[in-house]
Formats: sequence, C-alpha cells, structure tokens
Amino acid sequence: MAGHILVIDDVAINRIMLEVRLSQLSYQVSLLGSIAEIQPQEMFDAVIIAARCLGGLPVDAIQHVRNLLGARVPVMVLVDTAESDRAADALAAGADDALWRAANPAELVARLRSLTRRAGFDAAGTAALPAGYAIDGPACFALAPVLVVGATQETAKTALKEIAKGWTGPMRASDWSNAAKACDSGTKPEVVIFAVSDAQPFPAAHLLMELRAHRSSGGAAILGLFDTALERHGIELMNMGADDLFVGPMAPREIGLRISALMRRQLRIKAEQDALRQGFAEALLDPMTGLQNRRGAMPALARESERARRSDQMLALMLVDVDHFKRINDTYGHRAGDEALIEISRRLHAALPDAPVLARIGGEEFLIGLTVEDPSHAIAVAEEIRHAISACPVALGADAPEVALTVSVGVQLFSGGLGGIDTALQAADGALYAAKNDGRNRVCVAPLSAA
Repeated sequence: MAGHILVIDDVAINRIMLEVRLSQLSYQVSLLGSIAEIQPQEMFDAVIIAARCLGGLPVDAIQHVRNLLGARVPVMVLVDTAESDRAADALAAGADDALWRAANPAELVARLRSLTRRAGFDAAGTAALPAGYAIDGPACFALAPVLVVGATQETAKTALKEIAKGWTGPMRASDWSNAAKACDSGTKPEVVIFAVSDAQPFPAAHLLMELRAHRSSGGAAILGLFDTALERHGIELMNMGADDLFVGPMAPREIGLRISALMRRQLRIKAEQDALRQGFAEALLDPMTGLQNRRGAMPALARESERARRSDQMLALMLVDVDHFKRINDTYGHRAGDEALIEISRRLHAALPDAPVLARIGGEEFLIGLTVEDPSHAIAVAEEIRHAISACPVALGADAPEVALTVSVGVQLFSGGLGGIDTALQAADGALYAAKNDGRNRVCVAPLSAA
C-alpha cells in the first residue's frame, strides 16, 4: 500500500476523479466534502484539500486540519487557477505544497510522493525548531545559505536576482560543473536550487546524484525551477528524490515561500540530528562524573588497542579502585560518597586530560586505557594517578569533613589487537586485587601480555 490519502473537496466529481487516479497508484483514498467532516485522530499519510474548502481564513483552516489529524500530516492545496499568487497564498497559509488543479497529473503524483516520503522521515522525530531559529529570523539566514545553480554562471546569477525578490536570505550562484565545489566554499548550503530553462538545458538528474553523494551538499534540500517546456524533466527530477519543484515563469513570492518551507524542514532535521547525537553521547557517559561509562569505554578501548598494534606500541590498561570507599558511605552517607567520586573523577581527568579511555565502570572503580612506549612509562602514569588522589584531602560536601583518600591501581600491558582486550582486563583486575592484598595505595603491574 502506497499510503492513505484524505481528499477534501466540496465538488463530488473532483473527489471521485482524484480517488480513481490515486487508487490506480495503490493509494488508499478517503473522501470528504468539508473539513467539518474530519474525524479527529484518523491516520492519514497526506491530505489533499481544495482551496475553496479553506474558507476565508486559510491559515486557521489548515491549522485546524493539523489539530485534528496531527501536526506533521502534510497538506497539499489544489487551487482553481494557474495564477502563481493563488499557490503562494496557500503556501503562506501553511500548506506543505500547492498545485493548480488542472496541472499535469504526473506532477501531482510526483509532489504527493515527495510529501509522503518526507513525512515518513519527519514522523520518526519529535524535535521542534531550535529556540531562536524562527524561519524569518536572522539566525536562519546566517546559518542556511541558498546555492543557485544554472547551466552557466550568468544563468545562475540571473535566476538569483529574480529569486532575491522573494527570498532575502544569503544566496550564491554557480554553474552546474562547479556546483559541488561551490558547496565546499563558505557555509555549506541548506537549499540548492536548479534553475533550468530550455534555452540552456543542463543535466539536472546527473547533478542531483552528484550533490546527493557530495559530503558538503548531501543533506541539502533540492528545489528545481523549470521552464514550462521542460515540465516533464522537472517531474522526473522530483521522482528521483528532489524535494520540491516549481514549473513556469519566475514567481519570486511563491519560490521564496517554497524556500522557506524547505529551510524550516532543514532546521527541524538539524534539531533531530542534534538530539540524536546528544542522546547517543549521553548514553556513553556516566551521568554523575561525566566520564565514559562501560558502554562508551569498550569501543574506545578497542580503537586504542588497534592503534597501539599498528604503531608497534603497547596498550596500558589500568583499573583504579578507591581504597576503603565503603567507609565513606557508611560514615557520611551516599551523598558524601558521590561527592568523593566526582572529585576523584575530576583529578583523574586533570592528570590525564587526553586519555582516550577514562571511564567509571562501576561503583568506585575506574578504567584507564592509553598507548605507552614501554612498561616504565605505564608505571609512571599509574603512580601519577595514585599521587593525584592521595596528595590532598577530598571534600565531601558542606555536611561532611575533608578526608584523605587513596587508590589502588592494577596495570596490564599488551601489544594490542582486538582479541586480547578481555584477557588483558582480567589480568589488570588480578593486578588490582594483588595491590589491594599488598596493603592498598599502591600500583601493581601484571606480567606483560602478548595477546
């Protein structure tokens, strides 16, 4: 099933014609004569609505549709005239797309596929636009340039001048052969516009694939501007994955509104990506100390192990355990114990700010992993860690005194490689156990492993 489409039109024959056309493409179609007939919380992949059904307050009508069906349901408005201002009015009212009812049926289908494709990605996320990034605000313009691409530099500049009448954000121009290079200069574009005319045609489909594969432009939204004579090529481009399409003579207001809609979506995608990155980073960190947790430490340890193997150096694994830590919790409470762990973590990080692995892996136990040149180097680092903790008392908070704390350190060195990490960790744990049994506050080194 291609998706479930709601068609709202007060003319029965219009509804039926759309139903026949969309059903032939495997869409499930529901028909209504007015917005008032919508049943709240019904699930649709897109809504196609006649402009007449929006009444005198289209902004309120479109918002009402979204209140009933979900904030992210895409809305396409069908206007009864080919005048650009009619489509622009619908876009300004909040529609995701607007199209002349008598337009090429293939264009309607291409636009609908684009809307439902984008809605599928959008539905997976929940982030709103970041604070301070209103679509018409200076922050948006500063961070989200538009690249206009034409068959020649002059063609692109001519199109840019027209577009600038409806879009006041930063833009730059490029001929198509240098488009990918232009994406690398300055701030990478958030929207790339293909300005295509029959006077100077250029391979828009090839350029689309090139830009999608390019690092600096792969995530940019693509808007195609096509002369009426090249409508078929524009539709093909949209079916290949372009995000939006304008066909006909230049209409700066409508084009500007389409850019605004694409910018809004780009900013929302960025918010989603930032949220994912932050969530992923937080999942790899110990929330109390800010150090890596075991989940974050093990992949980092594997990478460092491989680096040590390739450079013919050794990987030093160090398990650090706070001596007599249970006494802190028993005497002063768990809050004081937490304060002690936070301070110990701070001292460890200060002593080894560049350590690729510095993790709290449970309770009062810490894991350190770093590449060293020889055993004496590893022992020197371990002794530096031990001294950093024992050198001065640790504050336990306002309701507890400062106390002297020490740590025991177990060290295992091995020549690196993914296969030996578990064995090396066990050896480091054995060395830590030996340091504890030998009186604590000391470093114990396990025999060198060649794993």
